[in-house]
Amino acid sequence: MSSTPRLRAIALCIALLAAALQAQAASAVIETPTIDSSGDADDPAIWLNPLDASKSLVITSVKNSGLRVYDLNGQQLQSLLPPGKIDGVASRLNNVDVQYNFRMADGSRADLAIYSDRGQDTLRAFKINASGTPLTEVTGYNRLFPQQPLANQATGYGLALWRDQASDKLYSLVAQRGGSGAGGAIKGHSVAQFEMIATPDGKVSSQQVRSWDLPTSYKGQSLLNGIDSTGSSYSPQSEGMVVDQQTGMLYVGQEDVGIWGIDLASGTLGAKPLIETKNFDPNSPLTPDVEGLTIRYAKNGEGVILASSQGDSSFAAFNRKGFGYLGSFSVGAGAHDAVEHSDGADVSSFALPGFEDGVFITQDGENVNNGALVGTNFKYVKWSDLAKEHAFLAPYAQIDPDFDPRNVAAIPEPSSYAMLISGLAALALLARRRKV
Repeated sequence: MSSTPRLRAIALCIALLAAALQAQAASAVIETPTIDSSGDADDPAIWLNPLDASKSLVITSVKNSGLRVYDLNGQQLQSLLPPGKIDGVASRLNNVDVQYNFRMADGSRADLAIYSDRGQDTLRAFKINASGTPLTEVTGYNRLFPQQPLANQATGYGLALWRDQASDKLYSLVAQRGGSGAGGAIKGHSVAQFEMIATPDGKVSSQQVRSWDLPTSYKGQSLLNGIDSTGSSYSPQSEGMVVDQQTGMLYVGQEDVGIWGIDLASGTLGAKPLIETKNFDPNSPLTPDVEGLTIRYAKNGEGVILASSQGDSSFAAFNRKGFGYLGSFSVGAGAHDAVEHSDGADVSSFALPGFEDGVFITQDGENVNNGALVGTNFKYVKWSDLAKEHAFLAPYAQIDPDFDPRNVAAIPEPSSYAMLISGLAALALLARRRKV
């Protein structure tokens, strides 16, 4: 066989294999209505209704079009448009997360949905109602990063919530957006922790507690509008984040670099990423950008951390213990179109009607209808379908019946994550000493 037919045969085999893998990919069973070009679906958060699980909510951000709330069938229940402009700048809701049992100023408890408003540089707070209108805004407005004029847009961007069970305090972890000002580009590499504060007027405000700076260069490559030998550009920006509610470990996706770990108990930022992107490791399962992060909890500290690999429209899975890579999956076409270039995602660790083993919900960056790109939306995938198609998820197929998102008990033994972060820090210190 000549080289040309041989190459054609190889190409055909590759195409057939790709088609087979696509056919085996789990697909969405439900999708939400399309968000057209007037908005942009971005991030979902799943809220468990304590009175009736069938009335649980999917709370989402759609950026400059405000927010949307859906039921478990993907039907829209509520749409809130952005508030008016501040200093001439419009609101733009970027990321959202939910937490339970926040103590209001009058002593009552409320479940909250918190949004990062990247336009107006604030955290927008909404009480979640078990009946009636799903969300009621209780925002006590204050700037997150007031060192720059609002017009420069060096504002709150990525978001994750952490409820510290020991202190009964709620924190927002916020990644700052890179902006531009009179002095040039604003780096946008900071992650800050804010305590959520209940105010006497029934609102919820925030106060910064501490912050960390991620690198602006990595392995000799500048991330400040840096260009490598292939022409690829780099940024220090982070967005996707999640906190392990049992270990207090914050995972931060620096879009071009990889995933970092920050131990919130000690305040320690790892000396290097837990995993790099393909920009720095060609064998990495993460093709930039690193986007949405979410956690599926299981017994005894087990479970899966999922990361959106936006560049190749896949999701990489890592074990909660030690952050070992398990495998990757995509959401293929079936009753609905495939998921492409996802931003945010969330996964439930509890049963819901129609999703007895949990549900994986992700933003679809390219919602297609009858072959035409019509906008963006959110797709619902049964966790049982993912576990059935991907052997590396099979050990986490069933929910832990004792898991309660309202009362996430800390893991009593020392966290392997904290040990991992400490080990990386020690190795970095040893390396520095050897260089001296």
